[in-house]
Amino acid sequence: MALLVAGLASAALSTSVAAAGYPDRMLTFVTPFTAGAAPDVLVRALAAEVARTSGVQAIVENKPGASSMLAAQTVAKASADGYTILVTGNVAFTGNPHVFKKLSYDPVADFTPVNTVAKGPMILYVNPEKLPVRRISDFIELLRKQPGKYTFAYTSITSRLPAEVLRKSAGLDIVGIPYRSGNAAMPDLISGQVDMAFTDLSGMPHVRSGKLVAIGVTDTARSPFAPDLPTFEEAGVKRMDISFWLGAYLPAKAPADVVRRLGELLEKASRSAEATAAYAKLGTVPFFLPPGRFAKFQADESASWGQIVRDAGIQPE
Repeated sequence: MALLVAGLASAALSTSVAAAGYPDRMLTFVTPFTAGAAPDVLVRALAAEVARTSGVQAIVENKPGASSMLAAQTVAKASADGYTILVTGNVAFTGNPHVFKKLSYDPVADFTPVNTVAKGPMILYVNPEKLPVRRISDFIELLRKQPGKYTFAYTSITSRLPAEVLRKSAGLDIVGIPYRSGNAAMPDLISGQVDMAFTDLSGMPHVRSGKLVAIGVTDTARSPFAPDLPTFEEAGVKRMDISFWLGAYLPAKAPADVVRRLGELLEKASRSAEATAAYAKLGTVPFFLPPGRFAKFQADESASWGQIVRDAGIQPE
């Protein structure tokens, strides 16, 4: 028994010592976003500042596709030493479990939640040539008059769900077109190959150039980055409070000291000038929970999204 206790104490001390020097070598941030997309810009800004603060190198690996599953399964299989970090949208943890019958990872058992890092709403963009409207009420009226004619682009359940909720709550008949990424969908939206899409604030430059029109925002309050855009709730459309968040994860069983240190580094990084600009481009704000709250937050969010998915009539694939 004495040997066992001594062994456990030695292991604990070794972990503590390792965590005290963390990080002391290159960090790899894995993300499901395509390079250059607004969420990727934020991940890179955070990674660069974490590297600068801690004095180590950091790289970002983009693994888009499969509704964020490629990135998630990559990190799930990595070492839990804190040097392979997943920064992803909530789709991987609160959306996918309800729309796929089988996942290549376990959203709870395979990961150690570090912290959320950002949150923001979705914005509905329309092609003005195909949908010559500027108000939510006019948009709904036009779609009701021509059922089955209009299409929406989506890349995951995060961008699909607002359209499905709108379809059901407003009694619309619209057709979803899946895309691998937002970067692939945006040119088709601008050219009129698809008629509308819900995505983040990154579409606003196309609104300013006149190529797109922004109709409304999916939140209970207007976005500070687009204060002139009304919420769907203001227009009488219920249950459209469908925001998104980004979070950082390590593989399962990561040392608690490493988790805490990484959370501190990320929160500090969020205050850098580069990160502040990236948050604004994405239309998000820094979002950090008290230590130990992320797992509960994820569970609550997953339950909420599951109910919305079922109410919208979306069947698991």
